Amino acid sequence: MGPRSPSHLTVGIASQAFRYLIRQAGLVTVLAVFLLPVAARPETDICGYPVSGRVAIQRGKQVLAVFTVTEADTVARRRRGLMNCPALSPGTGMLFVYADARARAFWMKDTPLELAILFIAADGRIIALERGIPQSLTRISSPGPVQYVLEINYQEIQGLQIGDRMHREHRSPANQH
Repeated sequence: MGPRSPSHLTVGIASQAFRYLIRQAGLVTVLAVFLLPVAARPETDICGYPVSGRVAIQRGKQVLAVFTVTEADTVARRRRGLMNCPALSPGTGMLFVYADARARAFWMKDTPLELAILFIAADGRIIALERGIPQSLTRISSPGPVQYVLEINYQEIQGLQIGDRMHREHRSPANQH
């Protein structure tokens, strides 16, 4: 095979330059995908509370839903809950965490959102799914002892049922509030 023509060399150089640009653009895209969400994520982005972790709802080995949550793990946070929260982003919620399993009761006073209230036993098993009607003063009680209660948008309850299990993402000490 003879020497390459100048036009052939130009095409080869252009092709190399194009591949280089694509690689660089790919790097920029990858950086944007991974770094922008971190930079854009506000410190308190669930109704004024910091994000505490995530919970997954599973049936057997099948993950049905994953929620980014803030934990109501103090008396003050449990009292306030999602009161006066104007909107709850899809895929987010509040996980009420108690030191022990007991019967629990909730109400929707000063809560403008329609919520699903999932009562969860100490072993992570969902024992009840209830509807929280905005601003209602009606008590919503667990049917038995629970150690956790998860509040999410009511529309996100579809497909979940009693007997499904919640699995918490364990926080490292550096992430605790």
